[in-house]
Amino acid sequence: MKIKINLALLFICVFLSACASTEQDKRPAWIDNAQGSYAESDYLTAVGQASKRDRAGKNAVANLAEIFFVNVKAETHTLTEATKTQSALGVSSESSTNLQRSIQTETDQALSGVIIKETWLSPSGEYYALAVLAKRPAAETLYESIMELDNSIAQLIDYSANTAPNTILSINALRKARDQQLRRHMANLQLKQLSRGGLPADISGAQIEKLIADKLASLQLSVDVDSATHKKTIQSGLAGLGVSIVDNSDLQVSADLDISDPAQLEGWYWLRGSYALSLSENGQVISRKRWPVKVSAKQQEQLNHRLQDNINSKIADYLVELLSDTPSF
Repeated sequence: MKIKINLALLFICVFLSACASTEQDKRPAWIDNAQGSYAESDYLTAVGQASKRDRAGKNAVANLAEIFFVNVKAETHTLTEATKTQSALGVSSESSTNLQRSIQTETDQALSGVIIKETWLSPSGEYYALAVLAKRPAAETLYESIMELDNSIAQLIDYSANTAPNTILSINALRKARDQQLRRHMANLQLKQLSRGGLPADISGAQIEKLIADKLASLQLSVDVDSATHKKTIQSGLAGLGVSIVDNSDLQVSADLDISDPAQLEGWYWLRGSYALSLSENGQVISRKRWPVKVSAKQQEQLNHRLQDNINSKIADYLVELLSDTPSF
């Protein structure tokens, strides 16, 4: 994930502090040892170099952001990939994108206090700039963000357990809480780079995953599909999520396949259309999702088989969206 800092905002005040810059022939000590003047216990520092003064400053800020972010960047990918494979509901691409965007926003906020403390023009015409970030105010910004996330996570869990009007909204709240817990974990990693310790969480990601697993395990669903083969596909997908399958239930999954007539193009036969899943509770649809489908084959009689294979390969993801995403109709 590439670091992008809102430089336009940062540099409004950055160069006001650079008036004390030196342009002497002697190479300043801060280029090689900024900690000599700005103690590592109190500051993050980074040096940038470029042929122009403003570019050197921007490079210094970008280098400081990279130092600040490198460990978090690596763990973001590791943790989201692990959650995708270990969690019943996984991490959707949208959730992963939102997580990265949130971490970027928090990084920008924490780095809003960066200033260019020194600049130097070398005899060769190369500019050097020193970016400095005071750790304490940056840590306070992250601390406030984490406290807000903790409050939001607690509210989502309470809503899931006590207030949600139906099963889908209850599971959806837990998934949002899990996603926010991932974001909180990353913000806490950033906080640890600025202070001696992070902020302990009231509830861990593993505990939220257990709440999700328990909620799924408590469900009993029936499947209303005419095709025995396709009914088995949906049942298998639900079982993979830990959901119990029964013959009759207040919660019922149904499917709808809307396909156009086969079309032939350049020697290939094509089927196009849409596939929908619906979840009803006590006869009322509480969630409905629809996805485009498209398959092709050299022989027309192969189309239906390939269509079923296509749905089989995606049914787990479809059911996760049906059961845990924001309901749509």
